[in-house]
Amino acid sequence: MFEDVRVVIFCVALSDYDEYVVDETGEKVNKMLLTKKLFESIATHPTFDQMDFLVLLNKFDSFEEKLERVPLTKCEWFDDFHPLVSRHRSNSNSSSINHCPSVGQLAFHHVAVKFKRLLSSLTNKKLYVSLVKGLEPKTVDESLKYAREIIKWDEERLNFSLSEYSFYSTDASSFSP
Repeated sequence: MFEDVRVVIFCVALSDYDEYVVDETGEKVNKMLLTKKLFESIATHPTFDQMDFLVLLNKFDSFEEKLERVPLTKCEWFDDFHPLVSRHRSNSNSSSINHCPSVGQLAFHHVAVKFKRLLSSLTNKKLYVSLVKGLEPKTVDESLKYAREIIKWDEERLNFSLSEYSFYSTDASSFSP
């Protein structure tokens, strides 16, 4: 069923961090913690052992709006989120995370790092992450393009590793004079 699958795309609703559902035992459970649990079960399933993972952090637009009213720390997984945000934001139109990032951008980064560390701790694999705004189809297209680039890079890495000039070689003597 999954023999030609190269990348697992896992979608996470960022805005779920403070929302709850009632589970099968009748207890209220945080939606983000349920998402984390599902991700763990998929990431460690033997079927997906040789596949790359791309997490789409979706609903960034709703997430940014909600953060103004509800702190990210409402979800216990993110209780260590304590951003330092300058009160003297520049008047520049730059929305780059590298130039006076917003609380939303810092929170997105925090969530992405949490998922990356989780996958690394479970499988020792690298996680790819992409931001998606629910109401902007362009961001979905960009994320899917990123998935294709991951596959392409994986194919190119395999081709390079077969070359005698590859810097991916595992042979200790490959660069010896």
